[in-house]
Parts: sequence; structure tokens; C-alpha cells
Amino acid sequence: MANTVIQLKNSQVTAAPSALNIAEPAYSYSSNTFFIGSPAGTGSIAIGGKFYLDQQQIIFDRGNSAFAGANSAGSYANAAFAAANSAVGAASASAYANGAFLQANAAFTVANNAFTSANGAIVFNTANAAFLAANAATATDTTQNNSITAAFNTANAAFLAANAATATDTTQNNSITAAFTRANNSINANTGGTITADLVITGNLTVSGNTTFVNSQTLTTQDSLIRLANNNIVGDAIDIGFYGSYNSSGVKYTGLVRQAGAQFFLFNNITSDPTTNVLATGSLTPANTGTLTANLTSYSVTINGQDINQFATNAFTQANTAATNALSAGAYANGAFAVANSATTTNTTQNNSITAAFAAANSAGSYANSAFTAANSAINGINTTQNNSITAAFAAANASFLVANGAAFVANTDFTGLSITAANFGTVAAVASFRVEANGRISSANNTAIAIDTAAITSGTLGVTRGGTGAATFTNNGVLLGQGTSAFSTASSSTEGHVLTINASGVPAFSHLSGGSF
Repeated sequence: MANTVIQLKNSQVTAAPSALNIAEPAYSYSSNTFFIGSPAGTGSIAIGGKFYLDQQQIIFDRGNSAFAGANSAGSYANAAFAAANSAVGAASASAYANGAFLQANAAFTVANNAFTSANGAIVFNTANAAFLAANAATATDTTQNNSITAAFNTANAAFLAANAATATDTTQNNSITAAFTRANNSINANTGGTITADLVITGNLTVSGNTTFVNSQTLTTQDSLIRLANNNIVGDAIDIGFYGSYNSSGVKYTGLVRQAGAQFFLFNNITSDPTTNVLATGSLTPANTGTLTANLTSYSVTINGQDINQFATNAFTQANTAATNALSAGAYANGAFAVANSATTTNTTQNNSITAAFAAANSAGSYANSAFTAANSAINGINTTQNNSITAAFAAANASFLVANGAAFVANTDFTGLSITAANFGTVAAVASFRVEANGRISSANNTAIAIDTAAITSGTLGVTRGGTGAATFTNNGVLLGQGTSAFSTASSSTEGHVLTINASGVPAFSHLSGGSF
């Protein structure tokens, strides 16, 4: 068993503490008394202890003895009264016995009151006074004691006379006994009655009342099928099923019922008791629908008006169609990927042609510029032929320039057709990530959120100022204690029953609880 030690304030030399805090407990071994602090916190109140238990035991023993004696006298008087009352012609014996019964009963009442008064005392002074009164009651009133003795002797004599009278007529006594037994165990056919013993019926039992109560805890029947609504054979107007009650924030009802003209309904949380065999209007709602945990085999299942079988078939068909479409899309995507991948393959002949075209375009541009300068220097058209030649040369040069410019654009453009939007990558919460193609071009750039798994941290100790403990190890089963910005410390104990307390220096430490002494 766990040794959890909680010590109260105590003393082995002082009979009572002079003062205790409000509701503070203490025990004195000197007076064997348990105390508690007064409501004002300026004194102490005795509330129990071994001393009071010993006194209560004495009171109980004396009172119980008085009660047993009175009860015995009452038993004798009752027996005498019964015997005398049953004897035919024993009127005088019955009168004596009846008087003895009344006197013995009075004595029983006096003793019982003394027992109750003695046993019910709480405070010692009251209990002790009751004990003294009960003890004195057994010897103080000589007249009463003599009356009880005389009553007992009279009752005993009457009992003996009645007992002698019972042997006179055996047949009559047997008849009287049988009649008494019969009358005492009969049930009035008009007013009913109660059977206190077991009842076994070998024939059929028909109950024609409106309500049948079975208050037993266990109901056992050999019927394998229980028939309900036996008289409901003309129409379909009442609800059929079974229900029970429970308390959850008030009395609620739950059960399984087939509503008239409808289907079975598993319900709970209904607040109206369907004592009229009809569920209240509005009871069958989604909020009152019960939950059934079971394996189901069904011809059809409908949820919110939807045929689940048809719904599942449609979903299966759509899923198959989506799968087929996905396969086709995958094939197209693979083809596009192959085409795109092949586009990145370097074509030496094409590159050489582009380079040559770029060089030719640059040369043609030089010639065009020279022709433009020469043509521009001719202020007046010297002759038509020359002007025409110049115009034709300019047009040819311009055309060559356009071709060269297009070739240069193609030469300067990555033939993979990839482009990246200008933006800043990498933030305090993310790192930049890039993809570099085989030709050295960066084809994509993204931000990746910084999320370092604790498994990736393999060295160092997180300091207190960063939310850590500042320490790498702690004592087994210890309690962590804060030390400002310094590393946590540990308070621990291996002694069973220790709890964490605060010592005189204000430092947490493990020890047994102690109330001190007075």
C-alpha cells in the first residue's frame, strides 16, 4: 500500500491547542481528542477522537442492553397476548395478557427512548448526560420496575393458562389455527392485496387491466417471439415497438418503433414519454435519430432520399470514365514530354547556319549603312538610273537587315521556349530553389518554406532565452525548476510519500507534509 504521509499538527503533552487557524485540524495524544480551528481562527473546537469513541461505545452497550431487555419482555407479552387471544373462552386470560402487553410495551418504549437519546448524542457532555440518564433509568424508579416485573409475571401466568387452554379441544384449535392462517394469507377479491412470498401459477394468467407493472430486475421468458399490439388487427393506427428511459440533462427516452403507416425508426433524446402508445408529433427528426453499430445486409439503402446502390453504381461508372480519360491524358502528356525533351537536343548544323546567318546579316548591315551614306550624300538625283540603283540597293540592304535581325533574335533566344518571371526569391521564412537545364539555362525558380525537422538538429543545446531548457540532461523522475535566464535545475526524491513543498528559504523541495506541533 502506498505510504503517503500527511501529518497533522499534534502534541503528546498538551491536552488542547490554545488556538488554531480557521478549519485547521490538530490531534492531542494527551487527551485523545481531535480538534479543528474555530470560525474566527482564535480558538479550537473538540470534534472527536478516541476519548469520544470509547464513551459512545459505553453508551451503546448500556442502551443496547436496556433495549434487549425491553424487547424480550415485549416478545413474551406478545406471545402471551396471541395465545390468550386465540383461546376460545379465555376472556380473563386475554384481559390479563392484554394488560401485560400494554405495560411491557410502555416499558419497551421508555427503554427505546433512552437508547435513542443515548445513541444520538454527539457532543460529549450531552452524550454523557444521556448515558447517566439511561443508566439511572434502569434503577431509579422502583415503582416502574415493580410494575414491569408484575406485568411480566401476570403475562407469564396468562401465557401458561392460555397454553393449558389450547390443549382442551384439539379439533377446535386446529380449526382456529387453519382459519387464522387462511385469513392471514388471503387476498380480498374486491379490494386486492399484496403477496409478500413467492407465487407459482401452474395454469394460465390473464390480466385484463389497462396497465401491468413488472418491477423485477430480471425478466425471463421461454417465448422466442414476443407479440406486441395484439388487438391492432383492424387498422394501422398505433405505433409498435419498445423503448426505455435514461437521464442525460433530464429524463430522455430511446427505443425502436414502427410508426403507424410508416417504417421502423431508431430514436433517442426524446423528452416526451409515449405512454399513450403514440410518439409525439415531430419526434421523428434527424436530431432524434439513434446510431446503430452493426453489420448490415440489405436489399436497398436510402440516405436523404438517395438510393445508395444507384449512387454507388453511378460513382463507379464515373470513376471508370475518369480513369480512362486520365490514361489518355497521360499518353498525350508523355508524347508532349518526348517532343519537348527532343527539342533540347543540340543541332550542330542548325547552330552553324544561325551563326553564319548572323554574320551575313551583320555584313549586309555594314554594306547597307555604306550605301545609305553614299545615297544620302547625293543631294540631287544625278541620273535616274543611279537613283534607281541606289533605291534598289537600299531596299535590298533593308531586307537583308530584317533577315539578319530575325536571325539574331532566334540566335539569342533559348530554343527550349522557357521563361521565368522576374521576382525576388528567398525570404526570412523561405529559401530560394532553382532548376538548371543541361544547356546551363535556369528553367524555374521557387520559394521553399523553411521547416527544419527536429531530427535534423544533431548538435548544440537550445538556451532559455530561445525557449529551451539550457541543459542537455536531467535527473530521472525530477521536477524542472526555473532559474531565470540560466539553465533549468531539477528537484527530485526517491522517498515514497514525498510531495513538493516550499522550505524556509522559499526553495521548492520534496518532503512529507507536516502540520507542526503545539
